[in-house]
Amino acid sequence: MREKMIEVWDLSLRLFHWLLATAFFVAWWAEGRDIRLHIIAGSVIAGLLLYRVVWGFVGEKHALFKMFRPTWSMLVGHAGDLIRLQAARYIGHTPIGSLMIYMLLLSLLVLVVSGMALLGLQMGVGLFSPWASSASFETEILLQQIHGWCLDLLQYLIAMHLAGVVVESLLQRRNLTLSMITGRKEKEEAIK
Repeated sequence: MREKMIEVWDLSLRLFHWLLATAFFVAWWAEGRDIRLHIIAGSVIAGLLLYRVVWGFVGEKHALFKMFRPTWSMLVGHAGDLIRLQAARYIGHTPIGSLMIYMLLLSLLVLVVSGMALLGLQMGVGLFSPWASSASFETEILLQQIHGWCLDLLQYLIAMHLAGVVVESLLQRRNLTLSMITGRKEKEEAIK
């Protein structure tokens, strides 16, 4: 069975994925309950995002951003396959999955930056604390709104991501969640 498997997701990428999911859940849960835990989890997310950006340029083959740049034609083709309940098999992310990764990373980045700015404004600490003394109350309200909007958007994106994993797993007859745990996919799965 081992010879039928190929390594797709390296250990660091898998750890990033599961640590990010955990830190996001902790930050979400701690909001309104424990601001210290919320800040710690948010700081972990910031560090993980920094790591992912670096790893996206110097990391393992399937972690590189250049390896999962979906084109419009790829997205349309993949969407058509899904509508017909067909599943092409990909070594890494599907085109729609690639787009989802970029949307999640960008939304998380805005969430983290707005959170760090709020930390500077409200508590006078962090990267944005020097700027905080000159910021207006309206700026603080706007940052709170952006932070809230990003959280709302991320909850929708995460739900769509999870639904996509379920749909693709069913269509491909593969456990994609397991591949994000083990890092391996079956060789015959690796068509594209």
